[in-house]
Amino acid sequence: MKAGAGNSAVQSHISNIKFLGGLLLAALLASSPRGFAQASAAPYAVVPRDEVNYSGPGRDADHDLQGPDIKIGLLAPLSGPQADEGKALLESAQLAIEDDAATPLPGGSGLWGRASSQIVQFVYEDRAVAIVTSAEGGSAHLAEQVGNKVGIPILTLSTDPTTTQINLPWIFRLGPTDTQQARVFARDIYLARKLKQVVLITDNDHDGRVGGEEFRRAARASNAPLVRPMTIDTAGWSPDSVAGQIKAQEPEALVFWTGYEIAARLAPLLRQALPAAPIYLCREAAQGGWGMNQENIWIVSPQVAASPMRESFERHYRARTEAFPSPAAAQTYDAIRLLNAALRRSGPNRARLRDALAGLSSFAGVSGVIAFDHAGNDLSDITLVAFPSGEGIPQ
Repeated sequence: MKAGAGNSAVQSHISNIKFLGGLLLAALLASSPRGFAQASAAPYAVVPRDEVNYSGPGRDADHDLQGPDIKIGLLAPLSGPQADEGKALLESAQLAIEDDAATPLPGGSGLWGRASSQIVQFVYEDRAVAIVTSAEGGSAHLAEQVGNKVGIPILTLSTDPTTTQINLPWIFRLGPTDTQQARVFARDIYLARKLKQVVLITDNDHDGRVGGEEFRRAARASNAPLVRPMTIDTAGWSPDSVAGQIKAQEPEALVFWTGYEIAARLAPLLRQALPAAPIYLCREAAQGGWGMNQENIWIVSPQVAASPMRESFERHYRARTEAFPSPAAAQTYDAIRLLNAALRRSGPNRARLRDALAGLSSFAGVSGVIAFDHAGNDLSDITLVAFPSGEGIPQ
């Protein structure tokens, strides 16, 4: 698999895989011949929230993707401030392909890749069977719109809960949502530790606003004092200056709803200045090349039992990258293996692949046991864990 240094997306091609899409129905109000609404009339159509499905065409053999290789699009940053995260996801995807190569997919075994920067190219030119996106919410929503329009499965690492709230049958989300993370953080801060003074550090972007609001909502539900906000614009900010402003507020706990680039520069300064204050990182903040000697830093993670598969993944990943795998790296590894397992049932057909993913039950991954609900949410049990060396160890 090869990647171009200046590209913002990576496509990983793998033998024999496919997926399917969805349909939305609108309910109509009946009216009498005189134009008065009949309150007792039944709606024309109803979409039950527990039965999101796809009933359209595309499952027949004529819609199978042709060629010796099955292709999966990986949408991840390979340049800019999030380049380390994107490269980590690419390494995990490649590792998953290599580990699954011992059990070839039916119809071919060619494994290859090239760089790409457009979702449209994944779908129409490269004829990808599915797309995997990073945690960045904007990319996830763009892929979601394209996936639903053309009928291609999307597996996203985004924690934005709105990705799965509009009943689209094409999207499947791995890991905890912002809502789930916020509730776990708030429970530990306000109920378990009985802390009151909390500074919430957010990015000035979509993900920061959504996640920050979820934490404020969770704090209000815990009858906590007002959260002290600190919004950071990455253009020309000074970590030392921001750390000084935060220290002056004498916080008892710090919550990061930022990307990795802000958290990695600011958290060490705050750890030194406020050693007793626990730091809570959202999933996006926990990406990238964190070291192994951080203390009193916490994340939300699916419960991960010790297993030979997890140990093997960590060992091989660290041998390739000299870094501990981030939560997103483990999820990307699982996303590729999960698609491979579904493809062995569906063959290279997007609609049948979607059916196979929707019917998935308790897939044992290195990031936890994965199963999806009717809306494509990951049903994994989650817990608060020490980060990074203690990930997966319940507290």
